[in-house]
Amino acid sequence: MSLPVAHALVGASISVALWPERAPERLRRAAIVGALLGVCPDADYLLSRLRVLGWGWHHGATHSIAFAVVVGATVSWVLGVGRWRGALACVLPVLSHVLLDYVVTESPGVALWWPATGQRYKLGMAELSYYHLFDASDGWRAFAGLCLTEFFLFGPLLAAVVMASRLRTRFRSAA
Repeated sequence: MSLPVAHALVGASISVALWPERAPERLRRAAIVGALLGVCPDADYLLSRLRVLGWGWHHGATHSIAFAVVVGATVSWVLGVGRWRGALACVLPVLSHVLLDYVVTESPGVALWWPATGQRYKLGMAELSYYHLFDASDGWRAFAGLCLTEFFLFGPLLAAVVMASRLRTRFRSAA
């Protein structure tokens, strides 16, 4: 299971890469929207912890392809970045969260095909997780180490996408 840092950075990277509006202030908006969309499936974790509608439904409906499409399409419509590119810039960050959890979850899995089935799926590659690098009994220090690890793993991806987007904008305006 990835932490919100990885989900936010990957989501922001995807949105910045696909955002239809290329102005620098619009790319900032794309990064914020992508980061929030990348994290939003974990709202079920918070609700589960608060025991809203019971316990234990983390990685359920919000971790499905259907949820990613509905939420992403709705957000793109609300923000007015419609068309296919804008919709993809909002759908794919949500879907990236689902796929990251699918690959490295140590839970029973994610409900990829909800509402068609409540079956949980996982790739079973939890050994790719970097959790073993930190002593879980160390509490907040371990959590901080995990957050930093995710930042250093996924931060360069966002930096590269932002630089590429700015270069592309600069070359287009010069032409």
